[in-house]
Amino acid sequence: MEAAKAAKEYAFVNARIRGLKSKFLTFGDYERLLQSQDYEEFVKHLSNTYYGPMINREFTHEIPSPDELALILAKDYADVSHRLSRTLTGKTQHFTSMYMNMFLAESIKSLIRGINAGLERDEILRFTIPITPKQAEEYTALVESKSVDALIEALPYWDARLALLTRVPAFEEYQSTAPLEVAVEEWYLRTVLDALSAFSSEDKRRVMDILEPRVDLRNLLTTLRALALEMDSRIVELSMVRFSPRSKTLMNTLMRCTSWKEALSKLEGTRYKDLAGNILRVYEDNQDMSEVEMMVEDYVAQRVKLQLTAYPFHLGTVIGFFSLKYYEVRNIRSIAVGVERGESPKTIRRMITLW
Repeated sequence: MEAAKAAKEYAFVNARIRGLKSKFLTFGDYERLLQSQDYEEFVKHLSNTYYGPMINREFTHEIPSPDELALILAKDYADVSHRLSRTLTGKTQHFTSMYMNMFLAESIKSLIRGINAGLERDEILRFTIPITPKQAEEYTALVESKSVDALIEALPYWDARLALLTRVPAFEEYQSTAPLEVAVEEWYLRTVLDALSAFSSEDKRRVMDILEPRVDLRNLLTTLRALALEMDSRIVELSMVRFSPRSKTLMNTLMRCTSWKEALSKLEGTRYKDLAGNILRVYEDNQDMSEVEMMVEDYVAQRVKLQLTAYPFHLGTVIGFFSLKYYEVRNIRSIAVGVERGESPKTIRRMITLW
């Protein structure tokens, strides 16, 4: 009975997702992009894929720079995700809308960073991604704020505003936007958890199997960077993201660690045991933090991929699609930058996540 109900609830969206997945880049596409002799050839190859029409529409007589291309890709991601979420109904539609607030959260962070750095209005707005006309109007109004404090007061989202106000003292004390950005992230995650509460335990498990590793491993990377830079413990605490009870337990454990080895040994006592061992081997060999970051991304990507295999009628399929779409956008951006800088295909290949 439950299986039949789930199949009925997710049948339409599953069909939509299968269609959208067919537009993902293939391994052949990736190889052609990686083997590009220069950036112009890279854009030519990319224009022969799903992304061609939007590139040609935005840049009819010139080649977009990597930054301009990144904005095109981000807008497409927002547009595809928004259109998919609109085909859903009931609690699934509500949850997806809350999940899609990732673009809102990232845009608020961009506004905070830009205003704090004193950037020009248009430069700040370039890095916001509105998914509705209403959001575009809100960002246009918010960017006129004369200070970060004024921006927070002007936010039309009272719960986000409240979360930010609690971190203003830390922002002023350390002259860093990091505590404010963490506050935005935690606000976003709380809205997702609230929307998830209406679902079955199986749907919750599948979604948390994506969200928890993202938070846990982000906190791990924060810990490893802090230990390498010998950062003040208070700054580290303000940079950690608080999420589920299980994630908070791991976060508190990591904050007490005094070395890389200790942090990774603590991780070996969790479900991330295999990843911890691999990270330790890589770091002992070359102490390359960027390679560690890619290992973490690869791990999360494989967790996402599991949601899109076998039985497809569950909430994890929806979130899995959004996540894999994000990885594709990030891969294209990484290859674009690598090719423009003249990096070898081997080097660029280490910067991307394939599934």
